[in-house]
Amino acid sequence: MKTIRQQLTRKLLLTVGLLIGAGGLGVYFCARTVLLAQFDAALRAKAQALTTLTERKGSRLEIEFSDEHMRGFEAGGRDFFELWQADAKPVERSRSLRDTHLPLRYGTMEAPLAWSLTLSNGQPARAVGLKFRPQNSDDQTQDAAPAEAILVVASLRHDLDRTFAILQLVLAGSRLLLLAATALVVPRVLRRELTPLQRLAAEAARIDAAMLSARFPTNGLPGELVPITTRLNELLARLEDSFARERRFTSDVAHEFRTPVAELRALAELAIKLPDTRTANTDHEILAIALHLEGILNHLLALSRGERGELPVKAERVALAPLVKGVCEKFQAKATARQLVLACRVEATAETDTDESLLRSILTNLVDNAVEYAPCGGTVQVEASTENGGFTLRVVNLVENLNEHDLPHLFERFWRKDAARSPDGHTGLGLSIARVLAHAIGCELTASFAGPKRLEMTLTRNISATIVNSPSLPSEEPT
Repeated sequence: MKTIRQQLTRKLLLTVGLLIGAGGLGVYFCARTVLLAQFDAALRAKAQALTTLTERKGSRLEIEFSDEHMRGFEAGGRDFFELWQADAKPVERSRSLRDTHLPLRYGTMEAPLAWSLTLSNGQPARAVGLKFRPQNSDDQTQDAAPAEAILVVASLRHDLDRTFAILQLVLAGSRLLLLAATALVVPRVLRRELTPLQRLAAEAARIDAAMLSARFPTNGLPGELVPITTRLNELLARLEDSFARERRFTSDVAHEFRTPVAELRALAELAIKLPDTRTANTDHEILAIALHLEGILNHLLALSRGERGELPVKAERVALAPLVKGVCEKFQAKATARQLVLACRVEATAETDTDESLLRSILTNLVDNAVEYAPCGGTVQVEASTENGGFTLRVVNLVENLNEHDLPHLFERFWRKDAARSPDGHTGLGLSIARVLAHAIGCELTASFAGPKRLEMTLTRNISATIVNSPSLPSEEPT
C-alpha cells in the first residue's frame, strides 16, 4: 500500500531532480555562451590588430607585425591567420598553419563571422573572418581606388573545451550532491511534518465501539487537518449518540416485552398446574397480551419502514374540517370519561394537498396522547388552519409533570416520563411514528410550551415541502 509520505517523497525527489537538471543545463549554456563570447572577443581583437598592420603597396598586400608581440602565430603556435585578396586569392598566412589553409568564411568589419572548426590536423579551433579595407602605404597614391581584403583568424580551443568539460563535471557533481542531499533531507522533513497526520491515524486506530466518547485534539494541528479533525469529532459524536440510542432501544424493547411475556408464562403455568381453574377470562387475557405484543411489533416495523422510505405516499386534495372533526369525535367518549373538554376549531373551507390516511394517523396519535395524559378536568384544544398552500395543525393540552428538558425526548422510542411500563396499552411509540409519518408527507412535527404547563404539538407543512416515501401506519389504534 502506497503511503502519502512515499508518494510525496517520490514526487518531490522527481520534481527537485528535474529542477536541478534544468537549472544545471541553464547555468551550463549561459556559462558556455559567456566563455564563447569572451573567446570570440579575443579573436576579434587579434583580427583587428592584424588589420591595422595590413597595408596595400601597389597591388600587393603586406602584414607587418612583430614576432615578439605575436608569438602565437609562429610555427608551433596556437594562433593562425590567413589573408586573401577580395578575389579570394591567398596573400599570406601564419607560419603556424604550415601547409594547410583556413576556410574562407567572413563577415563585415562591424560584424565579423565566428564559427568553430576542425583543422586539417584534427585539432579543434575557433575562428573569426571579416572583410576590411587595408590602409595604403605612405608612397601609395591617396586617391587610388581602395581595395578590400579578407582576413580569417583562428585559435586552438583546447583550453576552452577543457573549461567546458570542467564546468560540466562541476555541474554534474553539484547536481548529484544536491540530489543526494534532497534524498536525505526530504524524507526526514516529510516524516516530521506528517507526524500530526500519523498521530491522528494512530489515535483513530485505537477507537472502537467502547471508545466513542474519545475526541481528537485540535490544538496545535496544521490548518489543513483542523477541518478533518473537526468533522471526525462530529462523526464520533453522532456515532456515540447512535450507539447510545441503540442501547436504549434494546433495553426499552426488553423492558416492554418482559412484563407481557411474564404474564403469558404465569397464565400458562397456572393452566398446566390447575387446568380446572381455566376460565374464558384467561383466554381473553392471553389474547389481550398477544395483541399488545403484536401492536409493538407492528409499530416497530412501521418506524423501520418509515425511516427507510420504502412505501409510496398518495397525495390528494384533503378537506381538513371533516378529518379533524372525525378524529375528535373518535376520542370524545374517552375525554368525557376523564372529565376533559375536547375543543375542535378548524376553518370550514380549509383544504390542502397531502396523504389523507397518514395525516389522520398523525392527528390520531397526537389527540390520543393529549387525552390520555392531560390532567382530569382540563381542556384539549385541536386547531387547524391553512395559509399560502400549506397548513398547520395544533394540539394543546395541560401537562403536570413535563418540563423544557423533557421536550427533546418526547419523540424518542419508548420514552416515558415514568419509566414503568404503562398498563393502559400505550407502547411509547406513538409520537415516534407520528414524526416519521410527518416527515413522509413533508411536514415538521414539533413540541413546545404555549404557556405554563401548556404543551403544544404543532404539525406544519409549507407549500415548498416535498412528500417522500413512507409506510402506512399499522391498522391498530396508535399509541
